Amino acid sequence: MKFTPESYLGNDPSLYARKVLRECGLKAPPICEKTVVDFLGLELKEFSVNSSAQNPALCDIIKTACAWLQRRANGKSRIWVHRDTYLERKRLSVFHECGHAILPWHEDFDYLCSDDDVDPTVRSHIEREAFGCGSEFLMPREMFVEDLLSLETSISAIEQLRYRYVASMEATAIRYASIHPGLCGIVMVEPAENQRPKPLMRDDTSPVQMILPFRMSTRPLPAEDEKRYPLKVKYFAKSRRFPKYIAPGTGVEEGNPVFEAWASGKPLQDEIPASVFGSSAEWAYNAECIPLGKSGMVLVLLWLPDHYLKPDFKNGAIL
Repeated sequence: MKFTPESYLGNDPSLYARKVLRECGLKAPPICEKTVVDFLGLELKEFSVNSSAQNPALCDIIKTACAWLQRRANGKSRIWVHRDTYLERKRLSVFHECGHAILPWHEDFDYLCSDDDVDPTVRSHIEREAFGCGSEFLMPREMFVEDLLSLETSISAIEQLRYRYVASMEATAIRYASIHPGLCGIVMVEPAENQRPKPLMRDDTSPVQMILPFRMSTRPLPAEDEKRYPLKVKYFAKSRRFPKYIAPGTGVEEGNPVFEAWASGKPLQDEIPASVFGSSAEWAYNAECIPLGKSGMVLVLLWLPDHYLKPDFKNGAIL
């Protein structure tokens, strides 16, 4: 699909996804990725380590991504997706590449350039834009907000939404916090040792790695502080009205619900003082903490009472 100057919609990537969804007539979740791919005039192909052996370009890209947009001058452009990626991540990966395909200013970006060929800041910005467009395809804002407002703020709500939209828990949680009209945030916490400096290798990333917009530098802590802070914040996503920002790399001490959930491997619901995440504020957040399997990470949902929120998003009356 080729966008002309007349169809330029502005700098917000989600606007392009919404336009495609309207023209496709897709009005309820789960959004079919194959319908979107066909509408855009793209081909969808699967690859694996074995099948990519005959294609040097695929061999290179498979080391760092589970999907790739191959632009072709004399034929349909293709989205290659890793065959072994599980369905929820595969869907987001396909929609992510659709974002690259439809955003007009991504047209000339060379996805096979080495990191030395493209400024890392530019690359990171481009990937965040594609993620934003892909998230709009996967979890369209209007229907997603209407659904989330029909549920109590909770981890259970995020789990229900992930199944309704056929999305991963992590991607759904980020979307939930980012577009929630109330006062909430998502904190991903991991063992401090995960953030120790490591040699940068081309094949460090698993081919089924989630494409997220939070690959950012963390705030380093001195080695001696690792005993004091056994956990660190990996990333944070919040609603527009949530009053605090929690920086990646923030240390988390023992003796609080986040650490208890991590140590026990069991979900926990409680109040968490803002000071746990380095804030001087005297209030406490409502919180739910859920360990994510064997990853060693803990997903923390934070929210505050919101007496101004009127859950009538469908009729445009949020506040």
